[in-house]
Amino acid sequence: MPALLLTLLLAACALPVSAAVVHYDCSGELRSENLFDGGAPQAQALQARISVNSQADYVKRPPQLASGCLQKQVEVCGCQQTPESIRCSSLGMAPDGTEIAMDFSLDRRAYRLQVSGRQHQPKSGQVIETTGLLTCHAAEMP
Repeated sequence: MPALLLTLLLAACALPVSAAVVHYDCSGELRSENLFDGGAPQAQALQARISVNSQADYVKRPPQLASGCLQKQVEVCGCQQTPESIRCSSLGMAPDGTEIAMDFSLDRRAYRLQVSGRQHQPKSGQVIETTGLLTCHAAEMP
């Protein structure tokens, strides 16, 4: 009988555990500055949800944080996860030659989202940089 209980216990431990998804709801302000004309930075409020399934190595992010991935020609589009952070990068080229990059790093322990983006139009020389630090909270969903 003890051997049967041990076998059942080991079999139960071998069953796959359903992957939980963690949603990080972040809000704060992004500041965009046109470096070409030297104008004053513009502020824009941002609320974003980043959904992470670590077991499936999947990160879902809103379009604002993946703008390089949405271009006609995509150079970089991916994320790296560690227990402490999630880092995502995107770099793409629009049909008119505009280079669009957007990177972010989410600190899972401090619940902070650091955003850094750049848009460059080679024809005009215009460069727009976007930065921000957002506060997040997490909720785990089965």
